[in-house]
Amino acid sequence: MTAISQSSLLAHWRHRFGGRRRNRAQPRPLAALGYLVNGAVMDGLVEIENLVLVVLYDEAMDSGRWALRLAGFGGVRMPWGVKWGGPDQSKFYKDLLLRPVAGTHGLRLDASRIRLLQLAVQLDRQLQRYSGRPWLVRRQRPQLPRLWAGFRASVVAEVTGDGPELASEARRTGKAASRLLEEARRMHEGLTLYPLPWVSHHEAIASAVFADLGSYPRSHVFSLGSLPEGLQGFQGAAEFDFFSSRFRPSTGSRPKANADQLAMPVAV
Repeated sequence: MTAISQSSLLAHWRHRFGGRRRNRAQPRPLAALGYLVNGAVMDGLVEIENLVLVVLYDEAMDSGRWALRLAGFGGVRMPWGVKWGGPDQSKFYKDLLLRPVAGTHGLRLDASRIRLLQLAVQLDRQLQRYSGRPWLVRRQRPQLPRLWAGFRASVVAEVTGDGPELASEARRTGKAASRLLEEARRMHEGLTLYPLPWVSHHEAIASAVFADLGSYPRSHVFSLGSLPEGLQGFQGAAEFDFFSSRFRPSTGSRPKANADQLAMPVAV
């Protein structure tokens, strides 16, 4: 995204959100997903600890009003792969219909967080683009970045391929699993990388897990369905929960689903 000033972004916010009604009849049945990176991306790869996935969606409240929810989540390694999101991996939880103010906390977006505000405006543009034609993304689900497990030279000989994803690819291509694993191998910063779903059983000896942003869309829209189910699920060796957050308000208007307690946000 092209860098623009804080004042210009706030003007964008006023134009897009300043006059929006908070008591609309129905939330849009869509969500948009993008990302922010802390640090450098090399060869299209970033360690999952430096990647924040950002989701934007409408959420009806018990008060009869609605919020334009902007929430960010990190990823964490698990014995079976990676988990994105959930309360423990919550980075922030905002209502984009509240006017951003520099230095603020809570549900209001900090206007000094230029990259996040810029991404939020971009995500809303995409939602608006498809809101009148939801059938175009009716069968679309959230796309997660492809994951790679990295191994040091001292343990590479121990790595073997396994799992339903590898077996499915072997059936599709007619190739042996060992050949597929060899063909997929790549090097990165002294580590040997393999697709995580094929080697997730070796998580204990993996030195790092990388998200592949090379072909991952900067942002995309998907069909939301109902909350929270539309924001939760599994893909390969990854679980995701882009609904549950420890930053949900403990007082005032609440989402219709159970909410966690408010906590101080993590800087992004």
